[in-house]
Amino acid sequence: MNEFPQQESGGPAGAAGGTAFDHGFDMRDTLDPRRMTMAMWDATFLQRHTPDGAFADFDAVLDQTVDRGYNVVRLDPMPQFLDLSDPDRAIAFPDPRPREEFRPWFFNRPVSGPMVRWLDEFMTKLKQRPLHYALSSWWRFDATDDTPVIAKPHTHIEAADLWLGFLEQWAERYGFDRLVYVDIHNEVPYFLPGYRERIKDETGSDWSGTRFSPAVIDFLASDINEAMDRLRRAFPQLRFTCSIHGDTRWLDVPVELDCLDVHFYADADPRWVARTRFDHFMADGMFQRDDWFAEFSRRCSEAHEAIAPMLRARQRAKLFAFAGWARQRGMPLTTTESWSTWYYVDHANLDWSWLLEWAEWSVHDAIDAGMWGWTPHNYLQPQFRQWQDVDWHRRLTRTFCRS
Repeated sequence: MNEFPQQESGGPAGAAGGTAFDHGFDMRDTLDPRRMTMAMWDATFLQRHTPDGAFADFDAVLDQTVDRGYNVVRLDPMPQFLDLSDPDRAIAFPDPRPREEFRPWFFNRPVSGPMVRWLDEFMTKLKQRPLHYALSSWWRFDATDDTPVIAKPHTHIEAADLWLGFLEQWAERYGFDRLVYVDIHNEVPYFLPGYRERIKDETGSDWSGTRFSPAVIDFLASDINEAMDRLRRAFPQLRFTCSIHGDTRWLDVPVELDCLDVHFYADADPRWVARTRFDHFMADGMFQRDDWFAEFSRRCSEAHEAIAPMLRARQRAKLFAFAGWARQRGMPLTTTESWSTWYYVDHANLDWSWLLEWAEWSVHDAIDAGMWGWTPHNYLQPQFRQWQDVDWHRRLTRTFCRS
């Protein structure tokens, strides 16, 4: 359970807050795409590329993505498993059930196949459409024992070293056309093996608290900036980042990122957590049980009805703090997963209406904050029923792209 991200509200925004705009100059104006409507697919596009999977037909899914107005997909190419020079090697993942019966992302059945060949097919088809992509990594190590692990990084420097070799292969096989950025670690510090424990060992401080200690700040900046430097020296034509939560403690960390991908969630607000009891539910059989869904859904709807304007105001303030920091440090601001809850599934006992209302605010808040890239929610994958509401997606993506 400790490996799941638990949001922290953090301390004050400090000097990095303020307006997102600098009169007369907007760094987004010469970027391509000028606005990014982003869908989080990660490893799912390969792990569900099976005859009965949501990504069985790459042509259909990519056409649907364009039709809904999305122009960037975020992909996890699993550099810890995929050797692009060995395209016929099978990559296998075991049946996640019943250990993870209710997991909305990644794979939901046993899967095995030549995933580099599948990636070849996908990249060919993506480039036939007006789509860009970002690369990211969750650093999951849940393949079967007969799928060799290429490397298991424990720091960003080690992760960068693995990405260096992988990107050399990527350049040879696919080139870098349409690649908007590379995120070498999704949601620091949660998914690099043992990274939080390493922070505590190196600094004497754990991840909790209202401010990062000077030792934590130095550790994060040193590890991340050296990783970024190694990658930029090798690939000056690419943009590199590490994605983070909307935790204002980061505003004290002098990281040098080429863009800033921040994931903003309601479960960083203690008023939301207390009302919904999300921290309680996520600690007890989150992916194994559904007996808590009805109560969680009811609590979410009631909390939304009671204090939605207050929650939105606080989230907007945090968004603008990060937008100001992004402009100060020359890092165009994006989000690839965000806004209300990071965990929801299609289920008779889970009402999506409050979540979708929250998503509708987000496009206007993203425009006001001058964001380069935006997503309405975490569930922009064809296995979710809401993907079929084409008009809803078009309306929001058009609004953002016209800003």
